[in-house]
Amino acid sequence: MKGLAPNLVGALWMLGSALVLTVQGSLVKHLGQDLPVVMILFLRVILILSIAAPLAMHRIGLSGLRTQRPGAHIGRTVFGLGMMACTFYAITVLPLADATALSFTRPLWSMLTSYLAFGEVVGWLGGFATVSGFGGVLVVVQPQSGIHHGMIIALAGAASSSLALVFIKKLTRTEPVARILFYFSAICAVILVGPAILWWQTPTLTQMAWLCLMAICGSAGQLMSSLAVKYGDMTVVTPIDFIRVPAAAAIGFMVFGESPTLWTFVGTAIIFVATIIVLNIRRRRPATLPLDEPTAVGAHKTGTIPGD
Repeated sequence: MKGLAPNLVGALWMLGSALVLTVQGSLVKHLGQDLPVVMILFLRVILILSIAAPLAMHRIGLSGLRTQRPGAHIGRTVFGLGMMACTFYAITVLPLADATALSFTRPLWSMLTSYLAFGEVVGWLGGFATVSGFGGVLVVVQPQSGIHHGMIIALAGAASSSLALVFIKKLTRTEPVARILFYFSAICAVILVGPAILWWQTPTLTQMAWLCLMAICGSAGQLMSSLAVKYGDMTVVTPIDFIRVPAAAAIGFMVFGESPTLWTFVGTAIIFVATIIVLNIRRRRPATLPLDEPTAVGAHKTGTIPGD
């Protein structure tokens, strides 16, 4: 990509990330038709651990696993796993486009967590953008016709993601990435092993192949989004990620026979505008805000943390 403008390079990486993560979501939905969500989560975590353990041994060694911050690692894991569990479950029970649209409320939740965790005063514009963004959520969920429980869970996943990023921000100040990734995957495996035994269903070879592809797509998507943020300005590259909504709608229609409503796209447009405003506020005051997911999981200074 030599010779291209940095923002164009970042935009291309974000486009690739959006498409790959949409494929990951469709794979989760496909696998969820036959496997319990807890099985998908457990096997996903085991795949992450199979990468994290050798990486930690290579990067920091056994002695490097010692940490003075076990509580922060547990907090990061609880909210990170909560995000994955809620997101995966929502994808299996909602139209793919709706689940994807609701996942984009993460920056709106981050405005709230930045205030609670860091005392950041969002100001009237940030407050207006946040309220408007959640208004877009109401347009998507259509409460007058009854709120599907999966929509509440999808929003809980986005909120959990913003809380996980607070812990990631704090951990990356003192902890190497390999240690954060190892503890995340190891603690997740410990938490999930009991539920996985209770709901155990041995996957077929085909399902294992889909699971491996899902894990690859997830990690590749996070890496691409990290590169997008590294090369391009957040306010330029992040809006491209919203391509995931029409892409998810197209896959949902062609593969799963889903028909998203007009309100899904109207609500997404409102969330999109609110997100742009939030990102511009963050760009003016970046030092006091928790990191966005692409930065937290693999930006220039912190390395890549797949699994979020």
